[in-house]
Formats: sequence, structure tokens, C-alpha cells
Amino acid sequence: MKENAILAFFKYCLKRTASACWILFKLMIPVSIIIRLIQEFGLLPHISGVLEPVMGIVGLPAETAIVWLSAMVVNIYGGLLSMFSIYPSLSEPLTHSQLTILLTMILIAHTIPVEVGIAKKTGVKFWIMFLIRFLGAIALGAILNGIYTLTGTLQNPVEMPEFLVPGHLGWGDWALNELKNYGLIIAVIFTLVVLVRLLEIIGFMKFFNRLLLPLLGWLGISERMLPLTVIGMTMGLAYGGGLIVDEGRKEGTKPKDIFFSMTLMGLFHSIFEDTILIISAGGHWTGVILIRAIFAFLVTFIFVIATKRIDDEKFAKIFMTKAFRKKMNSEKTK
Repeated sequence: MKENAILAFFKYCLKRTASACWILFKLMIPVSIIIRLIQEFGLLPHISGVLEPVMGIVGLPAETAIVWLSAMVVNIYGGLLSMFSIYPSLSEPLTHSQLTILLTMILIAHTIPVEVGIAKKTGVKFWIMFLIRFLGAIALGAILNGIYTLTGTLQNPVEMPEFLVPGHLGWGDWALNELKNYGLIIAVIFTLVVLVRLLEIIGFMKFFNRLLLPLLGWLGISERMLPLTVIGMTMGLAYGGGLIVDEGRKEGTKPKDIFFSMTLMGLFHSIFEDTILIISAGGHWTGVILIRAIFAFLVTFIFVIATKRIDDEKFAKIFMTKAFRKKMNSEKTK
């Protein structure tokens, strides 16, 4: 019986890893090739120059713009691969604080087409959620930069392992190095899947969810949305957002409930998998966990307070899609 359970456990983990890697690599391989071409043709300074003012606000070199851009367009793994690719091009290594800022910004704003697309399906306007996450990432980056600079913490330079940033390579050696990186990603994903599955089995996830419920209730998120928001925060936006899409179709769903829930999830989701990944990549817990959590709850609370006197109809007109407003109107006429 025990052997069957262990076999089933690893079969589940391998299946999830294979599924995740298949989806990731279909997106990441083209991006890796594009970044390689950008470097070969000397386009990196031109692309970086466009976003240089933004990166300057958060205390990062202009070249790191391509890293954040890759993460926003593709996913976190795409951003990390981009970072390994451009690291040799930097005039000097990033400090630990700069690396933490960059990685925390990636946590706030990544996989934008997919995740903001999910938010739109719940009823929140695409451009509203995009701005919350994009501007939220810049604001949090600036806050972290100010904190680390004023306190003088995490100012030591970060030296990446040589096998991750080997310098300029020919196409053959580059392809071989990319394969090594993909192998590392497979190992990381498998480890994360195993870890999260173990946390589920021992009941830690349910325990953590119960801890979050009172805090979310205090924020103003309704009882109806509480469990769905918790799922999104712990397991990922795709899970929680998908459930909220279904909930939003039901009669009587309030626009504020959906918006507050999606705002909090957008800024602070996949607490375990993404956070563990980013910390293993070099992010410091003060920015990645503590300050990011405070920031996400504070931003959501500000929205709750600022919109308290706005009625549902006006709120929906500002923040929600036409499809959601149409659903609201059809419920009124019943």
C-alpha cells in the first residue's frame, strides 16, 4: 500500500512537471533565441535606452529592462533566463539589493498576457489590471530601492555561478548552455512541485489558508470571495482567477468583491512556488516576502477605502468590462 502511494505521489509530480515544462519551453525557447539575436546585432543598448528612465527610478541598470520585459511577456522563468543571458553584458555585477528589487518587480508583474487576460475574464478591465501590476511593480521597486539605499543593506555584489553566465559564446556553445539551463529549470520545477505537494499532504496549505481568512475579511473582501482569494494567493492566479471567473457568472456577484480580490491576487499570488523560486534565484526575503506582502495588502486597502462611497453601478463603469456590466444590467431587469 505504501509503495503504491509513493509511486502515485511521484507519478503525480512527474506529470505536473512535464506539463508545466512543455508549456514553459514552448514560450521560452523562442524568447531565448530572440534575446540571443538582440545581443548579436547589438540591439540591447537601444531597447534598454527606451526603459532607462523607468529602471533608473528603481535603481537598476538600463540593461535589466530586457529581463523584466521578458518576464512580463513570457513568465518568471523567461525573465530568469534573460537575466543569465545579459549578466555578462553588465558593466558591473548587480548588488544583492538590486537583484532583490528586480526579482520582486518580476513577482509583481509577470506573464501579463495570460494573467491579466484571466483578470479580464473575471470582469476587471484589462488596462486597469495591467496598470495596477505594472505601476505597482515600479512603485514597489522604488520603495525597496529607497529602503535598501537609506539603510545601506544588501549592498554586496552578486556573483552568478559561471555555468549560468559563461560570457560570450558561439552559437553551438550557446545552444549547449541553454540546454543545461533548461535541465536546471526542469529540476527546479520538479523540486517545487514535490515541495508544494508535500505541504498539501501534511495539511500546511489548509492551515495557512485559515490564517489568511481573517486578514482578508478585514480588508473588505466578502465571505463569498474569501476562499477563492486564498486559493489564488497560495496556489497561483490561474487557480484562484479561474474560480472567480466561474463565481462572477453567478447572480448577485458584486463588482467590488471581484476587483478587490483580483487586485490582491495580482500583487501577491503563488506565495509558495513563485516565492521559493525567486529566493533560490537570489532574492532576499525582506523584499520578496515581507515588504511585497505589506505593499499588496496596503494597495488593496487603499482601493477599498477610496471607493467606499462609490455605488456598484458607477464602480463597474470605471473598473469593470462591458460584459460584466451587461450581466449586472440583465440581473436588474429580472
